[in-house]
Amino acid sequence: MNNNTMGSIIIHRGTHTIGGSCIEVSCDSHRIIFDFGLPLMGRDGAALDEKALNAPSIENGILPNVTGLYKHQTPAVDAVILSHPHIDHYGLAEYIHPDIPVYLSRGVQTLIDVGNIFYPKATNLQNVKNFNHYKPFFIGPFKITSLLADHSGFDASSFLVEAEGKKIFYTGDLRGHGRKGKLLEQLINQPPKDIDCMLMEGTTLGGKHKGSKTEEEVEEELFKIFSKQTDMSFVYASGSNVDRLVSLYKATLRSKKIFVLDIYTFYLLEQLKKLGAILPPFKDDNIKIYFLKSHADAIGKKVSPELLYSYVPRRIKIDEIIKDRQHIVLKLPINRSLFSIARRAESEKSLTQAKFIYSMWSGYLEKNKSIEKLCNEFHLDFVKIHTSGHAYLEDLQRLANAINPKTLIPIHTLSGDDFHRHFENVVRLDDGIPFEIK
Repeated sequence: MNNNTMGSIIIHRGTHTIGGSCIEVSCDSHRIIFDFGLPLMGRDGAALDEKALNAPSIENGILPNVTGLYKHQTPAVDAVILSHPHIDHYGLAEYIHPDIPVYLSRGVQTLIDVGNIFYPKATNLQNVKNFNHYKPFFIGPFKITSLLADHSGFDASSFLVEAEGKKIFYTGDLRGHGRKGKLLEQLINQPPKDIDCMLMEGTTLGGKHKGSKTEEEVEEELFKIFSKQTDMSFVYASGSNVDRLVSLYKATLRSKKIFVLDIYTFYLLEQLKKLGAILPPFKDDNIKIYFLKSHADAIGKKVSPELLYSYVPRRIKIDEIIKDRQHIVLKLPINRSLFSIARRAESEKSLTQAKFIYSMWSGYLEKNKSIEKLCNEFHLDFVKIHTSGHAYLEDLQRLANAINPKTLIPIHTLSGDDFHRHFENVVRLDDGIPFEIK
């Protein structure tokens, strides 16, 4: 990216959608890709064909048309770099040619590796390289620095990309109201200088992710419910949203409730602790484990039977749950086991005083009919307690003002056409159209 050679950016997907991000940055003959996610929606929010999602291809539009990236092609991409462990940012990575290295943080790799143990469909990364936050790494002419970001995806990165005297800043997915909100303040107070182009997410623009709660306020709302409950509480939350798991843990601990997790969630927390994260479980805490057969089989066969045996002292069975139901908070998948627990509880005492706490983006609620079935069958009191994993407009404006890029490009948004009303130097792109960095 010097006076003789212009670098370019191509957003292969993300200019008119939330999720499925795929960004190409080139310099001379070198090309790197940031994120390679499974799409959540078609252009402008349209529904996707489920058959196409189950059989991704360039022809059906699920795989973006990136020459030299795929297993059936001659590799012509230097590297793929993943920002965080949400499937809409890494979910197509298994289709990458094995000769192309995939860069990710150790935290992101841990989330993906644990998912591969328990999820029906694994994401097999064949050429993995780890980077450290704030420590630059080099790929061809590119100097790349990961900046740890506050996001609902654990160990998320924003990236500073430098080459031939030009600078690009890619926000990735970020926010300022999570448990690591100080990271956004740090970025605003000490922004990267002389940014030629900033690719900035705009998930919350347009009202799809309303609200302005902090994660601490989510914890307080959970605490108020748990401290007053007279029957068990059911919680539906992402097992990989570590901030939310901490909120649930703290709220149950403060209210003197028993926090019941599945094996997947407990094992994930254990693995993240090995990276130095200060997370539960702790000795003599309030966490119990409900053994789901599929999870127990996965641990026993893919990890070790000894590890499964080590969980036995924390095991809680259905009889214990029913007996101590007013002190129980269940964070389990909605499957036959959870329905069995509810039916057993209902047979002894009505569940009309029980709460169902939905703690995820409302868009997922529309797709999961099991939630409606569970609440209707057992007359559960439905309560939504959530905050977005993405920055709100005010924080995005503060960030844009602090960095003051020569060009600001919207990505990961359904409201890209509105950016010019809120930000300066906006250039609106379409998927697949190169933008030359001058």
